[in-house]
Amino acid sequence: MHLPDFLKEEWMKKTEIRHSIREEIPVLKKIIVEAYTPIEPILGRKPRGMLETEEKILERVENKTVYSVLFEGRLIGTFTIKENTNFGLMEVQKIAIKGDMQNRGFGSFIMESAEHIIRLMEKKKIIVETYEDHKQLVDFYLHRGYKIFHQRMRKGNVVLVMEKNLWRED
Repeated sequence: MHLPDFLKEEWMKKTEIRHSIREEIPVLKKIIVEAYTPIEPILGRKPRGMLETEEKILERVENKTVYSVLFEGRLIGTFTIKENTNFGLMEVQKIAIKGDMQNRGFGSFIMESAEHIIRLMEKKKIIVETYEDHKQLVDFYLHRGYKIFHQRMRKGNVVLVMEKNLWRED
């Protein structure tokens, strides 16, 4: 996939984002479960990402909504882009990066890339959901220009729905 010029760092040139394939499903599941495991103590229960199944990933692979992130040819992350039917907006979800690759800029890289993909779909807004208690992730999205526009409860935890305008409203 061709990505825009915002990818200027040398390591970014060694990173590829493409639609996931069936053969990657077991690794994708492992990456997602591993990435969501540290959230369990924050919530006091297992987050949905820890309950990921190969069947759910297969469905997303077949629908071409799940992406693989490869660094130097090694699968290190994943994310899904799909329409959130409650809000009629495109949502990035199941964002996950292998533990040993976290805190190296890949989260920002994934979000920039997802936003670019959604712009190519000619959509004007993007949403993400995160738990209010996951302060580090809330701050990450706020720093990237997302704003909280909806809240709801999920199994005793507040879920924040955050949106970002992808096009300037001149």
